[in-house]
Amino acid sequence: MKKITLFFVLISIVASSFAQLTLGGHFAYNSTWLMNKQVFDAGAEMDVAASFGNYYGVIAGYYFSDQFGIETNINFNKLEQKYEGSIKYPLTEERNSYDASTVLNTLDIPILMKFGKTSYFELGPMLQFVNKGTYTRTFESENAIGYYNSIFYCSNLQNKAVKSNFKSMGFGVSLGFGANFNIIEDVLKLNFGLRFNYILSDMEGINALGETKESVYILADEKENFKTNPLYGGLKVGLVYIFE
Repeated sequence: MKKITLFFVLISIVASSFAQLTLGGHFAYNSTWLMNKQVFDAGAEMDVAASFGNYYGVIAGYYFSDQFGIETNINFNKLEQKYEGSIKYPLTEERNSYDASTVLNTLDIPILMKFGKTSYFELGPMLQFVNKGTYTRTFESENAIGYYNSIFYCSNLQNKAVKSNFKSMGFGVSLGFGANFNIIEDVLKLNFGLRFNYILSDMEGINALGETKESVYILADEKENFKTNPLYGGLKVGLVYIFE
């Protein structure tokens, strides 16, 4: 029993000799996607376009050793999904083209296990809270009549509030890797990394035309595929201060 106690005392001493608190801030520029199979399967009516967003936030971490630590962030995130498509006019093969976008402002809180210190791999769960959502749509011919599973009025929309169409909170996972470089040795470090984030839970939301799952324009066999899972990732840079 004494040997076991002595062992844990020694482990505690070793761990405390390596323990370091880190605080800092970072900024990330991301490729952003609102993954929705109903949109992907829609054909000419709906398609996604390259979209980008960013987040900034604060970092708080604790290293138990040179090889293992834990970190949490509070990130203010902008997710955008751009769309393009066209609606067929009734009784003709001509189509009315449109561009659209959905923008979500979220508060993201990842909790990451960090493996390595100078260079590292990170992995952990994340909570996402939707603070704001807007939708914009612009048709080539405004106020025209089109056909999308039913008669569809092709009106333009500008920054329509859609937060209520999304779930207020989602659960996901974050993973990444990167490296820390000394600015002031063992005091201030410059961080470069790549991080990817995926929300596993269905955030519901809207499609490229701004319609929800319960819309009359969504057919019964399309409802099963109407799920929204935000995905975003890219390069991040930050400053980290180390407290000995």
